[in-house]
Amino acid sequence: MIDLVLLFFSLVLLYFLMVFFLPIKWAKAQRMDLLPEKIPKLFVYSYQLHIHTQFSYDSLGKPEDVFLAMEKEGIDFALITDHERDDFKDFCNEKTFAGVERKIDSEKGILGDLLEIDNLKVIAHPFKEKYRWKLERDGYLLELIDLKDALLEDKKNLFFFLPAVAFLYPFSKEKSLDLLKKVINIEKYAIRYIKEGWNNPAVGGLDHHVKLYFIEVGKKLLFPSYAQSFYLMRNFLITDRQINSAKELLQAIPSGINLIAFHGKAFLVYEDLGKLRVLSPYEVLVVHVSEKGKSYYKGSNLHLPMMEGRNVYVGFLYSFKLGGLYLGIKPAFVFALPSPPELLPEDVKKTPSGMGV
Repeated sequence: MIDLVLLFFSLVLLYFLMVFFLPIKWAKAQRMDLLPEKIPKLFVYSYQLHIHTQFSYDSLGKPEDVFLAMEKEGIDFALITDHERDDFKDFCNEKTFAGVERKIDSEKGILGDLLEIDNLKVIAHPFKEKYRWKLERDGYLLELIDLKDALLEDKKNLFFFLPAVAFLYPFSKEKSLDLLKKVINIEKYAIRYIKEGWNNPAVGGLDHHVKLYFIEVGKKLLFPSYAQSFYLMRNFLITDRQINSAKELLQAIPSGINLIAFHGKAFLVYEDLGKLRVLSPYEVLVVHVSEKGKSYYKGSNLHLPMMEGRNVYVGFLYSFKLGGLYLGIKPAFVFALPSPPELLPEDVKKTPSGMGV
């Protein structure tokens, strides 16, 4: 009996060590830390896309729950896209905007899935076989990362981390959800973007549905909750204009830099002396994916090359490293620069940066 108990605890210890050390990545990364002399006057706003509420047939979340989650997670704007309905518009304020999600059907089957938010059109679920986009691509944004799809696509990896996620959640929700981020293989989506010939500006969508809703006097339970998804992933719009409403956000998204982030602290991206400047609150390992292949860089004040054609930059946080071996990696950010790169102008007046509130 004692031997069985020791074996059990040994296996549990081994499992949690694996959870801490995995995933592992080998990379011969070049250090590219270079402090900028000046920073252009830029604004950074966080926003969420592809959210479903009680007005979708398959979700139970209420408008007030979206607003509470925005406040809790410090989200500036939210774009709601219920299935075929925009009833959320009756609850919108300056920080929210209601659109719809539509399946595009034909006699030959589904031609794709589209998020329509005023004049903004986003191709949704582009890497999910059922919703593969079969129409023209010009004029649309691309949902490069769909959070729900990304979590469920690799079920073996998800089920490996779930016990540790469930164990930690009562003690530390943030550390628990940080483990869940390890399931999301953002580099795979960057490679798909290049290989499949996409040249659309990329954004991230949650595809959040509330499946369980319990409310009693003083108590409320949502599963999954909007706050959980908002913590796991958000978009940052980096722009040279100040934005005061969700309507203005929609107008600015196509001309700004959209960065899909897996961390609440903002990243700053802009062009600097013909290269790409990425200012990160933490040291990151960056995989630069282009039509010429992959290259690796590390640092927190990165000054990165831009290749001809399309470029995707994938950032990872990591627990520690041994030489070129990075352990306990988890996604930090991913963003795509179509060809030609859509960047903010270099001649923006150089002053200390402004941040969106």
